[in-house]
Amino acid sequence: MSQDRRNNASDDGCGCGGSDPAPVPPVRNRFYPGKLMDVRHWYVEQDYHRQTAATLARLGLGTGVLCGLDVELGTDGALTVTPGVAVDGHGKLIVVDRPVRIDKPNQPTDCAGQATGSPVSTGTVAVLVCRHECGTEFVRMPVVDCEVREECVPSLTLERFSIRIVAQDPTPVGLTDKQCATIFPPRRGEGFDRREVVADTVGHDCGCADDCVVLGTVTYAPPAAPDLDATTSRPVVYSNRVLFDLLMCLAARVDTCCATTVPPRITALWPQVGAAATGATWRAFVAEKRLEIAFDRPLVDAAFDAPDTWLGLWQLDHTGARRLTLTRAGGAFTHIAVPAGGEGVAYTVGLQSDGLPTSTVFVVGSRVPVSGPPRAQGPDGLALDPDLIGTALTQADRDALWAQVSGGAKDTTLTALVDRAPLPNVPPFPTGNGNQGGELHVFTPPPPPSFAPETIEHGPRLLRVWPEGGSRLDRAGMSAPQWAHFVRTPRIELTLDAPLADAPLADPTGWIRLFQAVHDGDWIGGFRPLELGPGARTMPESDRPLPADSVTYAFDVRGIRPPAGHEPDAVFLFQIRSSTAAPVPPVGADTPTLPLDADFLGTALDNHALFSIWTGQQLPRPLPPSVVGARSTVGERLFGDNPGGFLHIAFAVAPE
Repeated sequence: MSQDRRNNASDDGCGCGGSDPAPVPPVRNRFYPGKLMDVRHWYVEQDYHRQTAATLARLGLGTGVLCGLDVELGTDGALTVTPGVAVDGHGKLIVVDRPVRIDKPNQPTDCAGQATGSPVSTGTVAVLVCRHECGTEFVRMPVVDCEVREECVPSLTLERFSIRIVAQDPTPVGLTDKQCATIFPPRRGEGFDRREVVADTVGHDCGCADDCVVLGTVTYAPPAAPDLDATTSRPVVYSNRVLFDLLMCLAARVDTCCATTVPPRITALWPQVGAAATGATWRAFVAEKRLEIAFDRPLVDAAFDAPDTWLGLWQLDHTGARRLTLTRAGGAFTHIAVPAGGEGVAYTVGLQSDGLPTSTVFVVGSRVPVSGPPRAQGPDGLALDPDLIGTALTQADRDALWAQVSGGAKDTTLTALVDRAPLPNVPPFPTGNGNQGGELHVFTPPPPPSFAPETIEHGPRLLRVWPEGGSRLDRAGMSAPQWAHFVRTPRIELTLDAPLADAPLADPTGWIRLFQAVHDGDWIGGFRPLELGPGARTMPESDRPLPADSVTYAFDVRGIRPPAGHEPDAVFLFQIRSSTAAPVPPVGADTPTLPLDADFLGTALDNHALFSIWTGQQLPRPLPPSVVGARSTVGERLFGDNPGGFLHIAFAVAPE
């Protein structure tokens, strides 16, 4: 290309130069020592960067207005274009640095702004902004090659603009209604692939669009006043920030219109209530001391840790009424089925079964305000809908029960409630009336007299374990003597209310096992078994008061690895599996020779993980130390008034 053509190339018409479907590969200089940079090579250097930036802008951003360039129609019929920036069909910037007034917007012009043809009296004209380059700062070019005279040439290029008026009807930008319906059909057939439909529907060729950008159209239809349309044909390129804000608005709208509008409900509860409950239900609940509830939607977890504000369980008998404590518990759900998409929660009930009258009635209640807690997870945050009337208790009766403090003394003025609570027909689950908040009150009846003997035979009962579950033996704290005792002479102590037979003491590995966690960085990679020696009578290590006729056995531990100063706490897991199926069952020495009664869920590990550890199998994946979820055994009942049972606890030993 000659020097003259390079300087005046931008003036050769307004068009894009054809659809140009085949992209042109960029060319850049390749340097070597002594390379002569002539005019052509400097143009190559410029064009490489300009072409790359323009291609990315054209195919990535697209053609349209970046900011400003508003079109205003005055009362005198003149148009004003405000300053702004646009990207043309080549991907090049058009910068309008000052307001531009167009006195005769109905007069078509060429790309240089010169009038062409007759004014439009009836019809539509489009207002376009075009990129217009022109030379400036002319200098004398010396004679080169075969030229015989000097010339004045521009030494700089001004990247300016021109406003053009073209007679044309409005052309809407964006997808047509038909294209949108194709991409988002009312019903999707089998095998519908939206990505494929978008690729077939939305054009994405490599050709460039028109050189100019439409800012608006003006329609003339005398005698009506001119009508300015600055949206239909005007392409706009939005920034990523604006697009993100729009997506967030859309997400909020989707959450509003598509969110679940039905409050969460209770779908199942243990112990069973009303006619569904049997004598076996009552006895199992008394033995397990476990409350299980299933919900059809996940709830905010914080409400589960503080149940007293919305959940209660009462023990009613002919001596009064007592509100029982509820402590959140882990482990598998053994009595309820959690629905798909829902969740469940379990609690250990602070029930003293010694001397428990067999006429006792248990009442479960839930009172939830409209604002919760508990509330559903998710954007709607709807409060639980627990409405279900399952007792004959009056409002005053229920208010008296809710006024009690969890774990407090029995109210002996409420002796009539045990006879008043039963309702002949308890509605089935799920709960709810479709509104947030409400009240549930249901009852578990006592067993019939023929089913519930006044006394229950049991074997030895576990009173205490040392080290205590949930404890941390620390060299520097109040537990320093216990830390030293365990580290120097490691052992496990079990205190029972009656002696065990000699055989299970001589061979304890079939019913008790101790494991030490193997750390994998900050996580627990597994548990290794430790060797336990035979059980021998001893004086208890703890200073807790114990019954005078209790018996304490010590089992020496071999193979522990105390943590060094830079290591995390050593975590120990202890399990008791008392069953007649054990190789040497842990039965009592006295008649009747029934298995040890040991029941306590002292970790958050599920039954599958506990059994895998018991049998020496690998954990499926490393666990964070918090998943052990050690629960304290101090002051807790470790038996369930039934022969046999399952106990698992954890404790930690600090480094030296």
